[in-house]
Amino acid sequence: MGDRVVFAFGMDDFIFEIDDYGGIPVRLSRSVWEDKILSDSPIGHPEVVTHTDILPEAIQRPDVVFCSTRRLDTHLFYKLHVDEGKHHIVIVVKYVIENKCRVGYVTTVYLTGKLYSKGDILWTLQPKKTH
Repeated sequence: MGDRVVFAFGMDDFIFEIDDYGGIPVRLSRSVWEDKILSDSPIGHPEVVTHTDILPEAIQRPDVVFCSTRRLDTHLFYKLHVDEGKHHIVIVVKYVIENKCRVGYVTTVYLTGKLYSKGDILWTLQPKKTH
């Protein structure tokens, strides 16, 4: 797993790209960020703005990742207890094949008080061993 993260705030297309826990690049497009996540509409989640700084870590070192029960190509990345233990941040990533390579795209980000328990667990962060 690399520590590569590219913040592209000056680019038109993407806010950032980072390798996920398995080394697959995951991108957050500017249009999803502005038109969906930051939107005040019913589908928006502007409450995540205060957690923007942990989004790359939540993709690269999530606490747990579930496979969606609706779409096998979609995974739910969780970073647990992000605001004084009250909520978890969830990043929904859809994986596609582009130019013969697998790439993930963030489709939404939101806060929740519950852990999704219906889908298969694909990943759990192993605690660091201390001696």
